Amino acid sequence: MQAALGLFAERGYEATTIEEIAHQAGVAVGGFYQHFASKQQLLLMLMDGLLDGVADLSQQCTPQDNLQEVRSAIERVVRQGLLIDRAYAGAYRAWREAAALHETLRTLHTQIEQWTALQIEQMLHVLLQTPGARQDVDVPALAGIVSVLFWRLADVPLREADAIVTTMTAMLYHTIFCDTTT
Repeated sequence: MQAALGLFAERGYEATTIEEIAHQAGVAVGGFYQHFASKQQLLLMLMDGLLDGVADLSQQCTPQDNLQEVRSAIERVVRQGLLIDRAYAGAYRAWREAAALHETLRTLHTQIEQWTALQIEQMLHVLLQTPGARQDVDVPALAGIVSVLFWRLADVPLREADAIVTTMTAMLYHTIFCDTTT
């Protein structure tokens, strides 16, 4: 699976062959087929791993007692989300390419995007339980925006991950909470 992630990130889905994946992994092609029926099945398993990471991430968001803890929690979740994005960048590149070519994957892609936005929406609802949270936040719209940002960040090389974490943390914090310093 690691070999496929690297090759998919470098070459994409269509340009990566099962033979190359097996060679990179140090196994015979038959060894590949002992674990996977096809390259598409391997891709589905990689995407399943990415989605497991997103689900685990959404479980980390818990109500906090004060705004400083909330800001730290937001930063932790954003940083972990970017780590998940980076770990599965090859899978996401291959997924987008395969989804553009196959109708069944295109339908699944839409469902995945909706599920991801729902996971983010649930995290936002948890944050909105904190004293000081704005009551007028359009949670579904914000969740959709954040979801698009994370999917896009999975698709581009990150040169300044700390700056992105800081910026996204500030954006989310100031969108959800009233600024108490003014």
